[in-house]
Amino acid sequence: MKRAVCFFVVAALLFQFASPVEGAGWKIDNTLKLHFVYLPAEDKTVSGASLPTRSFMKPWLKNIPAFAPDIDNIVYKNIFELGFPLPVREDAASLKLYLKLYEWPVQLSSLRSSKKIFDVFLLHGIPGGRRLYQSAKRPSNVLVKYASIEPAKRVFSEQQPFIAPEIPKQWEFDANVPFSSIYVSPNKISRRGNEADQARASTQGVVEFHAALSRLYEKSLHLLHASAEKRYFADFRRCSDKSGEICAVRIYEMPVVPLVFGNYRDLPMPQDAEKVFLSGLLLVKVTDYLAHSPIPFEQLKKMQPGTDAFKASFRADWSHMLEVGSVFDMR
Repeated sequence: MKRAVCFFVVAALLFQFASPVEGAGWKIDNTLKLHFVYLPAEDKTVSGASLPTRSFMKPWLKNIPAFAPDIDNIVYKNIFELGFPLPVREDAASLKLYLKLYEWPVQLSSLRSSKKIFDVFLLHGIPGGRRLYQSAKRPSNVLVKYASIEPAKRVFSEQQPFIAPEIPKQWEFDANVPFSSIYVSPNKISRRGNEADQARASTQGVVEFHAALSRLYEKSLHLLHASAEKRYFADFRRCSDKSGEICAVRIYEMPVVPLVFGNYRDLPMPQDAEKVFLSGLLLVKVTDYLAHSPIPFEQLKKMQPGTDAFKASFRADWSHMLEVGSVFDMR
């Protein structure tokens, strides 16, 4: 049974709305859910003797064995080089990032975890964004995607299972979520044309989401640098005692255009690898940087993120990658 997914994609967020938001051009997909990827700071092994006395998360997908990961083809080197904020591993080429979906634990606040991410990306400011917050209030609309970094040759079985993790504390969970996913669709799903036409039409929600977020960032943030592929927006944090100098900066990385996959059939989703395929993807990354020493505002405005000069002046303090994707659902 196929259960692969594009190596840098991690399924998604999908909520059901009563009606589309006027002017949004996109709506939350009602098939999948909001996913928060939880990667514990340290590996936790659980002995069989302790299982009855502990509380564990419940697998969400029923079409994949409980002992197996839902996504098992993400080469760690590949996803790391795409800029996902994951820990450095010297043997990255021989490792994989295994992922499995679990029901949201009732002990955790789904709204608190969601709001922390939504606020950072300013999602409340785009048309339709407020409904993300409303949906996240219901734990049934949110899933945990547990991540495990293990050898690529790892074999999962009932004897050597992908062990359901113990439910973490709220602060522990929120502090260890490197990326999350939202899946959207256009307000009206087109069934016109051939299969390729329909697949392309399914990406229009991502295109509209990207356009709305771009307009918001252009209005609310400073465009620090732009290339043919990506734009870098900045939110400066001035020093408390020196208003003309910067002590920290939040950088938003956004592609000029979202990805639209003509090879969607090569990108099956684990929900149904025969009929659900990834068709579009937008990756937006936010990183908080702290200055090693105060930097004059006019000097920082000329810096390009990622260059040696920028790295010499700042250190990354926190980062998160937000995936906004679309699926072509043939069911």
